[in-house]
Amino acid sequence: MRKKNQIFHILLLMFMMGIIACTKNQQLNNLNSYTQVQPLFSNPPADYRTIPFFVWNDKMTKVQIDSFMQGYKDAGCGGVFIHPRYGLITEYLSKDWFDLFKYTVEKGKQLGLNVWIYDENSYPSGFAGGNVQDQMPESYNQGQGYKLWKTNEINRDSIKFYDIILEKEGDNFKKINKDSLGSKTDHKGDYYLFKKVFNETSKWTAGFPYVDLIYKGVTEKFIQITMTDGYEKYAGDEFGKEIKGTFSDEPNINMSYKWERCIRWTPDLFPLFKSTYNYELEKNLPSLYEEVGNWKKVRHDYYKILLKMFIERWSKPWHAYCESKGLKWTGHYWDHEWPSPVSCPDNMAMYEYPQMPGVDLLFNDFNEKKGEQFGNIRIVKELASVANQLDKTRTLSETYGGSGWDITFRSMKRNGDWEYVLGVNTMNQHLSYTSLAGERKNDFPQSFSYHEPWWKQYKSLNDYFGRLSLVLSSGKQVNKILVIEPTTSAWMYFAGIKSNGWYNEILYSFRFLINKLEKMQIEYDLGSENIIEGHGSVKNDQFIVGSRSYNQVVIPPYLTNLDKSTFELLKKYVKNGGKVIAFSNPEYVDGKESKELHKLELKWNKFDLIKKEMFANVPGDDEKFNIVISDTSKGDLYHYRRIVEDGQFIFLVNSDLKNDASGNIQVKGKSVSGMDLFTGEIKGYAASYDQGMANINFSIPPAGSLLLYVGNQKESIKVDK
Repeated sequence: MRKKNQIFHILLLMFMMGIIACTKNQQLNNLNSYTQVQPLFSNPPADYRTIPFFVWNDKMTKVQIDSFMQGYKDAGCGGVFIHPRYGLITEYLSKDWFDLFKYTVEKGKQLGLNVWIYDENSYPSGFAGGNVQDQMPESYNQGQGYKLWKTNEINRDSIKFYDIILEKEGDNFKKINKDSLGSKTDHKGDYYLFKKVFNETSKWTAGFPYVDLIYKGVTEKFIQITMTDGYEKYAGDEFGKEIKGTFSDEPNINMSYKWERCIRWTPDLFPLFKSTYNYELEKNLPSLYEEVGNWKKVRHDYYKILLKMFIERWSKPWHAYCESKGLKWTGHYWDHEWPSPVSCPDNMAMYEYPQMPGVDLLFNDFNEKKGEQFGNIRIVKELASVANQLDKTRTLSETYGGSGWDITFRSMKRNGDWEYVLGVNTMNQHLSYTSLAGERKNDFPQSFSYHEPWWKQYKSLNDYFGRLSLVLSSGKQVNKILVIEPTTSAWMYFAGIKSNGWYNEILYSFRFLINKLEKMQIEYDLGSENIIEGHGSVKNDQFIVGSRSYNQVVIPPYLTNLDKSTFELLKKYVKNGGKVIAFSNPEYVDGKESKELHKLELKWNKFDLIKKEMFANVPGDDEKFNIVISDTSKGDLYHYRRIVEDGQFIFLVNSDLKNDASGNIQVKGKSVSGMDLFTGEIKGYAASYDQGMANINFSIPPAGSLLLYVGNQKESIKVDK
């Protein structure tokens, strides 16, 4: 009996410890008050610390793993992504590979470092180091596109060489086949000839062509090889525990074949298009290249169906697998190309499915006007907006890749601050090399490892961003303005040969608009029409997307199309008294001219110039928050707010390298604390108070930052003079 009691108490203790561990893990991912954040701030848990790519590019050994993992721990990292890469000698997905991976997991346990799976042998994700192509040849050998040739003369041999031949008749096209040619040898006319083309072979895809991710079954085969028969078989007992999740890198539907004059295709595209839109894509292929036929409608429908196929055949299977295994799916798409639909028709739409969506910000060239990497506000705002709307607590950025061996701590802090103030809260450093031998040292350096002279001092930045991740993962960002992203409009003006001039106007005007909103300190979310279709609704005078409700909807310059779902919601929203700020006059619904849309526009507030007053005193907005910059010609100020139960966090960043950014904040609150991201100290911050409002002056040095907590209750915290 005594022995049974001992066993019972041991089991009870184990059960209680499990509950405590689960509760602690749940609390770490759902912090919603300053009271919860404050005790963790000086030394944030591993879940909030940075996660570098631990690059396996050598004959890997346990000795190397021991050394690097200890180095990451000493440097203040929170975990690693095991990233096979150029130069790897250990066979990928072999027994040796998984034995070393399991060893790394155990080492992570000992050191308190999380371990994540990088799902590919380099990138782009989807081919399992060549195993998908080897086991499923139809994943690449069916063809991925059609290339266009034009001619004024064809003969019977043309039928043998080309897959599709169309003859132009006025503004329409008819199919040419063997029977329609008759017995004549040569035929003159205006002909469009299409031949199937294939992805080219590449060393990055194991000497095979890249797989077709919108071909049925490819993603499932990839998951089976990499996960079910791979990581899950060898280490599945640690899924959702020590192994936190998986990273997919740049999966895409682009063609590695030269893009000019090519359009994307997959074997069931034509019948699926016909059943969806009730007309044939084959007869309308020229509309994807030239402004012939009903080209705006055809292009809109074409890119929309490619997007749906990418979501259904890539995103949903991966999301479902990770969800069922307790894993977080993260990574990024090729988000720099917007509004090009070539690699992914709508990046924002794809962010719905990863448990922790992410972006990629490379190099060390901060440029807001050029807007390619750091300085491209749209990239991060797309990510943050979807996270807000769909309640995704964590967002990731693959950061610093290719910044060079000479990058400084100042640049790393400045660029990191910039992505965090726009909505990132998890940093993934690119890269940390095991070996620099030979050509490896030229593979997008720098390296977060002992190879760098600053590595032993890097903990100061890791602690900094760990604290920042902790704070910016707490509570929620609440924006009351929705800016519709003109992605479906851009589809209509993109062409494989030469895009319409409107396409570039969409790109540049949208960049200008959101840059302007940031400089005016306007708080807003972006809206993907695909996400609005799935998660949009209207309640009274509120336009709702997921868990966020908006008091104003902004129609950006050069937006000419609205999807039908967006249009129907806007009709209801306007009817209920909702406010629309329009900088353009859309003419099309689903790529087709709409008289009903014109009637709706008559009820919008139309403007040509962007002024802060348009967005002031948003109806229903009782947050009472305002920032006034002392001198708008100096400094480059960004701000970000997270609302918690007992107050709010305000993060201010000055991205200017020469001038201070100074100003004043008026915010609802009764106490203000300064949270030092370098030291972990929290002290009172000078402010004056009147009628429940705090008045805060600030001055931030070049490449500097300031983190404040504004409490709803009075606090007796010492203020440094």
